[in-house]
Amino acid sequence: MIGFYLKKNFCDGWDNILFLIVPNIITTLYAALAFFLLGNVFKLETSFALPLSCMAFVALFALGMVLVMASSENAKAIANFQMPSLAEYFKQIPHVFLDAIRYGALLGILIVVAFIGIPVYLSAGGILGVALCLTLIFFEAILFFSLQWFIPLRALLGHSFGKTIKKCFVIFFDNTGFSVFIFFWNLFLGVLSFLIFCLVPGTAGIVLSGINALRLRLYKYDWLDAHPENKSPKLRKKIPWAALIKEDDENLGPRNFKSFFMPWKN
Repeated sequence: MIGFYLKKNFCDGWDNILFLIVPNIITTLYAALAFFLLGNVFKLETSFALPLSCMAFVALFALGMVLVMASSENAKAIANFQMPSLAEYFKQIPHVFLDAIRYGALLGILIVVAFIGIPVYLSAGGILGVALCLTLIFFEAILFFSLQWFIPLRALLGHSFGKTIKKCFVIFFDNTGFSVFIFFWNLFLGVLSFLIFCLVPGTAGIVLSGINALRLRLYKYDWLDAHPENKSPKLRKKIPWAALIKEDDENLGPRNFKSFFMPWKN
């Protein structure tokens, strides 16, 4: 399943590259503005500079998440072999605004806690300081591994904010290895984006990656619901992925290097 996921994700991104580039440019321009504003806040010589900087970071991060999450509907269409629309990206901004602000603020707070807490505990020294630092890293890792599923879950299942947050932890603890893999794969995509001036895959490509990953993973739960006799821990690991992704594999079709540049000859 991992191999097919990587293939489908690449093909989906390549075939719909325009629908990734436009949101990425908008998000990158916003990020540049946000860094400029944060830089000015950091330069303030007041006793409130640190808390003010933290609040500004969380607020700007939350607003930026609106632009990121707005691409989820197009990513969902692409993952489902449907036609995306640039107009849909802009239409989604008001629809995702509230959930994106809350989700972005939550992630922003976790980032601030990590960047402040880890150095403080390390500077404390001793066994206690190291233990507290490792504990913080452990819980932060679980939270980030889990919360990465928020946008895909919201796009594919459409639950409320609270229910989606709960589902994030269900998906993580039931698919721990897969969640860790997707997290570091998306981290790799983020690093790759910087090398290509954030044009691709960018945040829109990372959203597409998450939605593709969850969409394929949800086949597992459809199969378990249809075969309740296989819900034991041992049998849950024997998911017939080849059969479950067969239709998607057929829809994607055989792809070779030439087809990416001359699809009419494929």
